[in-house]
Amino acid sequence: MTTVTLQEAIFTVSNLRTELANEYEKFSTEYRVPISVNNEKIDHADKLSKVNESLAKVKQLRNDLVTLKTAIHHKNSTATVVLDGTEITASSALESLKIERGIINNIKNNITFGYGRERVKTISGVGIVEEGIINEDEIKEYLSELETLVNKKSILIDKFNSTETIDVTLTSI
Repeated sequence: MTTVTLQEAIFTVSNLRTELANEYEKFSTEYRVPISVNNEKIDHADKLSKVNESLAKVKQLRNDLVTLKTAIHHKNSTATVVLDGTEITASSALESLKIERGIINNIKNNITFGYGRERVKTISGVGIVEEGIINEDEIKEYLSELETLVNKKSILIDKFNSTETIDVTLTSI
């Protein structure tokens, strides 16, 4: 049994996913070979053990990923953080962060003027047209407040991830 911080666990998940992708790649490169030429079978007994090792490695990585992801999820679902005097689960903070970042990105993308979305245009037969966003100042104020809240939650979650620990048993590392 190993004790790791959530931050270490998240980093390990990323590394294990990379290892898993490397093992997947072997099946389309190293292990994809001609098996016969002119109806003559080609012997690949020398690679059989490598294929079996890769399959065993995939199983280990799968188990470790499930173990880590489950432990992370459990900790996030049961441990709490305090945001502006209100106690919420880490999972709730993470989900709201994801949604709030999406809101910020989508609204910003839709109210931004720039290449291909100029504020002032000349339209043939109409003249000079200036475009704007209805209630733009209030929208920008809302985004500013939401960005402040998102930054506060991000710092809170970073601190949580660096101090909270989980106990896991891993076989692939």
